[in-house]
Amino acid sequence: MASPASDIFRRCCTRNLKLKLLSLMVACCIWGLTSFSRKTHVELNLPVQLQNVPSGYAQASQLPSEIRFTLSGPTLLIEGARRSNRAFKLDLRGIGPGRTLFPHLESSLKLPDGVKVTSISPASLEINLVKTQIRQSEGDQHP
Repeated sequence: MASPASDIFRRCCTRNLKLKLLSLMVACCIWGLTSFSRKTHVELNLPVQLQNVPSGYAQASQLPSEIRFTLSGPTLLIEGARRSNRAFKLDLRGIGPGRTLFPHLESSLKLPDGVKVTSISPASLEINLVKTQIRQSEGDQHP
């Protein structure tokens, strides 16, 4: 036989069960909407990685080690943008020798709708490719 305390507890939990479940669902919806709509500003620092450097060429000037983006948008979407952008990958395919300026760095980011880039530092990257020379005595490549 169940104790009187457990009977009281069971009646409190099961009384108006549909209303309690409905209240819980409404509370979850309100929490989700407020979390999703809350805007925030977050700094995203990404290391620079060069990809598809033409063979026989090397980068002559020093690049910054990272690029700092300031993102604005709903907190949940910004967290997704952080996960999908681990490094800033700059594709050098088709670039010849000399200086090449890369403006609009934000176009290389994978951002969900609703997330905007509000600032970038540095605003652009300049790549200076030079032909490498091979020392025949050592076999090392030097720009």
